[in-house]
Amino acid sequence: MAKKKNDRPTREQRRAQRREDFTAIRRQAKDHPGMTAVYFVLRLLVLAVMVLQAIKGDYYNVLLCALTLVLFLIPTFVEHRLHIDVPNVLEVIILLFIFAAVILGEIQEYYLIFPFWDTMLHTMNGFLMAAIGVAMVDILNRSRKFRVRLSPAFVALLAFCFSMTTGVVWEFFEYGMDTFFHTDMQKDTWITAFSTVSLNPSGANVPVEVAVDSVQVNGQPWPAYLDIGLHDTMADLLVNFLGAVTFSLLGLGYLKGRGRFKSLFQGLIPRLKKEELPPASAQEPGLLDPVSLSGEQDAAPQEDCPFCQIVLEKAPCYKLYEDEYTLAFLDIAGDAEGHTLVIPKTHVENLLDCGEETALQVAGTVRLLTEHFVKHCGYDGVDLLGANGKSAGQSVGHLHIHLIPRREGDGLQAWPKLGRSLTPLEQVQRRLALTPPAAPEQTAERKEGS
Repeated sequence: MAKKKNDRPTREQRRAQRREDFTAIRRQAKDHPGMTAVYFVLRLLVLAVMVLQAIKGDYYNVLLCALTLVLFLIPTFVEHRLHIDVPNVLEVIILLFIFAAVILGEIQEYYLIFPFWDTMLHTMNGFLMAAIGVAMVDILNRSRKFRVRLSPAFVALLAFCFSMTTGVVWEFFEYGMDTFFHTDMQKDTWITAFSTVSLNPSGANVPVEVAVDSVQVNGQPWPAYLDIGLHDTMADLLVNFLGAVTFSLLGLGYLKGRGRFKSLFQGLIPRLKKEELPPASAQEPGLLDPVSLSGEQDAAPQEDCPFCQIVLEKAPCYKLYEDEYTLAFLDIAGDAEGHTLVIPKTHVENLLDCGEETALQVAGTVRLLTEHFVKHCGYDGVDLLGANGKSAGQSVGHLHIHLIPRREGDGLQAWPKLGRSLTPLEQVQRRLALTPPAAPEQTAERKEGS
């Protein structure tokens, strides 16, 4: 849904956002002085090169320097706009990669001075893109709002494919620049021998090896045959492949056993800053927000709701568990050891006005805590209780599920004694049975048939 004109931020709101971003940048500079020093030194070097190129009159290189300064802003943009924490180690690698590719490679001609320079950068590109691929899928995998969970092997495969696709797109870009703007991004290679079926004297489909002794083009003798870009392109893709495979395999080990590789990957895997995520907007959901499958919208916290006050940290609680969507804490009644309440962070009164996704999030946390109580806390079972509506005994108008951990012989009577209903079960079944809702395609077929 497009934003209406009157929903756009006002000038004062934009100014406030800029002030907030500037304050965040200053705070980050204070918290990470080493990272700030790297930024300062690299930008100073780029500015110095830009001034020298301007004095020489090489305005193409001046444009490259300006592009480098813009690219240096990418990690900052990702952190402050997308609320993704880019580890300092990865950020330094990205900055050095940009500096080495543009300033050293293009302007200082390291691509010509050092034959391995281009190979090194393409290997690093494959490594970095695989890291970003692992991070993107892992961020979604760890969010309980997404219903699909990919196995570590599949995440590693997607990271590898993402890295290779990025490398291929870059080769398309180099080819386009060489074709339409007559640059030489795909470097040429001297070939002294090659195999081909086209020069087989018998015409058979059998390749013969041809040694290139001499070549003459436009009356000028060449020392060998000049390949235009093919070997360079394939070499770039090969080293990109090696970098992608290396990080994908390391990422697979990390995802299968986070503890063993945690110290290594903490500096390479970006993380979502959950504490900085802005509130969801019905008009314009966040970049990482999934599309709701049920059409439900998050309700704003209610000032008069005691559970909303706990969610907003305006009221204390004995917190046991918290994630992006749910909160679990001890019941202050203290009537049974471990008596826990699980609530959604969004305000819904009960299951009667609760959307499917919210219900699934609450159910997921209930299952998680139930398993934790039994497997790790010494309990034998858990009672689950809930009331929906005042007539059912609901005392707080915010959906909550009671978890009461149980031990054999604890003497608790958590399950109510209801007596015996006089209504025959067959009659109750006829009155209460529910037909599952039709799938969307079935509904469409019924409409067409009618």
